[in-house]
Amino acid sequence: MTPREKLLRNGPEDLTNEELIAILLRTGSKKYNVLETSKHLLKHFGNSLVKISKASVEEILEIRGLGTAKATTILAAMELSKRYLKEDRTGRFLNSPELIYEYCQDMKHFDQEVVRVIFLNSKLYEITTKDITIGLADSSLAHPREIFREAIKNGASYIILVHNHPSGIVTPSKSDKELTSKIKDAGDIIGIKLLDHIIIGNKFYSFKKNNLI
Repeated sequence: MTPREKLLRNGPEDLTNEELIAILLRTGSKKYNVLETSKHLLKHFGNSLVKISKASVEEILEIRGLGTAKATTILAAMELSKRYLKEDRTGRFLNSPELIYEYCQDMKHFDQEVVRVIFLNSKLYEITTKDITIGLADSSLAHPREIFREAIKNGASYIILVHNHPSGIVTPSKSDKELTSKIKDAGDIIGIKLLDHIIIGNKFYSFKKNNLI
């Protein structure tokens, strides 16, 4: 049974990464069939879809049997998957660390630390979301003035801080704790409460769940 037939019979969830990529490639080469070509592609990038998504066309063309058409098809599919994770990012009900983590899954694959602020209404529904810094998530870059200017402009009652650790390790650093304390204190004065601070890596860390807020 070909991957395409398997998908039609059982649905895409039943296919391996190798089989899904084979459907994108459609055909193999004179030396390798399409499944073998797909396997070579995955092996070349350490069986990591994340690494494939970050590859250039030139890097994919290094794999025997892949031409420009196949390389651009692969990268287009990867870009669509990234956009899928970002779609429908308004109006979510975010009342738990688990929901926040699910909502910000795209941050798991960022190469740099990004501070994201989610602005909520009084019922804990998202009003809007903004990535305010890229670099290091410290208190000098994520200044309360910038965060609460946006909160006031959007009529927020609560805010949630989210930032990622590219290392995948979610243990909070000293700077993470200082940032949390500074934002919480400023929010208490203004009357816009910091609901939680979530660190995203291979899993997540919630300041609220660990009684640090």
